Amino acid sequence: MRALLYDPEAPQGFRLGEAPDPVPTESQALVEVHAVSFNFGEIAYREGVLSPGQVSGWDAAGVVVRAAADGSGPPAGERVVTFGWTGAWAALRAVETGELALVPDRVDLGAASALPVAGVTALQALRRLGSVVGRRVLITGASGGVGRYAVQLAALAGARVVASVGSPARGEGLLELGAEEVVIGL
Repeated sequence: MRALLYDPEAPQGFRLGEAPDPVPTESQALVEVHAVSFNFGEIAYREGVLSPGQVSGWDAAGVVVRAAADGSGPPAGERVVTFGWTGAWAALRAVETGELALVPDRVDLGAASALPVAGVTALQALRRLGSVVGRRVLITGASGGVGRYAVQLAALAGARVVASVGSPARGEGLLELGAEEVVIGL
């Protein structure tokens, strides 16, 4: 199958190539990958974590082509978003059924592929605050993937969001996402 492989000799450490099809365990579904997202951590910390020829990638979305043999998870044909520490950047991905979620037909798979790491990180950070209804919440790094999700989730939860960014250009679009105020350089 086609995959983006770790190659320390290639420019930026990755190359498009061929990898063996994954073989799912009893508790894994086999997913045909339609979209992936890139996260800072999987790019920045690849050396020493990946072996040459390994398929990296944490987040992917696609369609189940083979349900888990143990009966857990969705049946074949279901649209899903997946998470795992490797294997997302390939045509096929074997993934634990506890690490996938159904994607409604109205949601684009490309957009869904960006949810697992950034979206869940933002959600977990906000949950640590408890109720934010009516509270003023500062989101630092608001222009990044996690920050943009945090701005939206906090605003939807009833917070008055202050988005902090490094430059005016990085603050573009944050008011439309729900920030009440955008500050530069905090």
